[in-house]
Amino acid sequence: MSMHTDHTTPKLAALVLAAGESARFGGRKQLADINGMPMIRHTLDRVAALPGIECFVVLGAFADEIRPIIGSDASIVENDDWASGMGSSIAAGMTAILEQDRFDGVLIALCDQIELATTDYAKLIGTFDGNDIIATRHPDGLGVPAIFPRATFDTLAALSGTVGARKILNGPAHHGIGIDLPNARFDIDTKDDLKAALKQPA
Repeated sequence: MSMHTDHTTPKLAALVLAAGESARFGGRKQLADINGMPMIRHTLDRVAALPGIECFVVLGAFADEIRPIIGSDASIVENDDWASGMGSSIAAGMTAILEQDRFDGVLIALCDQIELATTDYAKLIGTFDGNDIIATRHPDGLGVPAIFPRATFDTLAALSGTVGARKILNGPAHHGIGIDLPNARFDIDTKDDLKAALKQPA
């Protein structure tokens, strides 16, 4: 039986990835100060403001320090294998989402794309019909944030190591629709990246 009809809005989960050790940043990037707010909180607030969405956050490195900041706003998924790469974190999060068995799609987002606003995520959601992948168009192909339909859940849950969602987004097995989100062009890899981002107008 279909999870939804043409007359209903697809039920979405949001999966925010925040499990890495941020070696290039010098560690604890998730806790970096963004205008008086920890980075993970900054991102989660924008995602959680989307109507009707349920949030999941994948933690790994520094989980004990990050968990209290998330509170009850999202379900926390801990990836014990976080050191193997982003693929394992996506898989851990998707396993938890699959157990719920009530979502038509999942919005995968990174905690370090700090220029993205709630309206950017809403632009992706507004294009999603439950069938096609809706992804951000980057210079080197489709990337995140992106919304994946239920038909891709098992594939996402089978990812491992450093192989992330880009393999699915740009592979031949699934149809992806690209959306231009200029605010997604910048993510935070180093402390210099953070300084540059914070100098830009809000």
